[in-house]
Amino acid sequence: MIKDLKDIKREEVNLFGGKAVNLGFLIQNGFNVPEGFCISTKINKIDNKTKDNIISKFKKLKSKVAVRSSATDEDSEKSSFAGQFDSFLNIQNEKQLFNAIKNCKNSIKLDRAKAYLKNKKLNDIKMAVIVQKMVDADYAGVIFTVDPVDKNYVLIEVTRGLGDKLVSGEITPDNYFVDRKTLKIKNKSVSFKLHNNIIKNLSKTTLKIESTFKSPQDIEFAVKGNKIFILQSRPITTL
Repeated sequence: MIKDLKDIKREEVNLFGGKAVNLGFLIQNGFNVPEGFCISTKINKIDNKTKDNIISKFKKLKSKVAVRSSATDEDSEKSSFAGQFDSFLNIQNEKQLFNAIKNCKNSIKLDRAKAYLKNKKLNDIKMAVIVQKMVDADYAGVIFTVDPVDKNYVLIEVTRGLGDKLVSGEITPDNYFVDRKTLKIKNKSVSFKLHNNIIKNLSKTTLKIESTFKSPQDIEFAVKGNKIFILQSRPITTL
């Protein structure tokens, strides 16, 4: 089964995994999520009919894509799987696409993923795969709607361009601490100027997401021009 992200329901987590289910929920509640589709956990071998379906949906996106994991316990209240599985960015053609889908699916077998599963005492995990429009981001990053250290603040971590190196821990981001009630920037540690309006709009958007999910969220975002895209939302597991 292959389904557009916008049509995936929360009760379909065993078919489409935590990340895709959360993205579907965001779209259905009016948040700006890049268009895409998800290849379900049921598809282990891609036959000709499935391949044709994937190619058709890929072509409809008319864009470079990202290929990302969506395991059944991923982005849940108990386990985030942050950085455990492989993602593939800027996929431009069918050959790259099917290689990325295969490698993303197989990343559940990586040693780091196995160690994480053992530590979390999880088994019988299944992998779905998301194919989603790339955002050629001016800025990207991660937001904790509740700062794990001082719960009065939203913590925004941001870098120029794509956020993959930030998420993987390869670079140190700029940090903004925003008062959850007043949306005033209380503190920052920055190497480049990001307009205060963008910071405030990010804070407003992510606090709405927190309210929608009814729990503090760890959110990945991208900014292109003045437009905010939500790439992922999951419960904060460290509070």
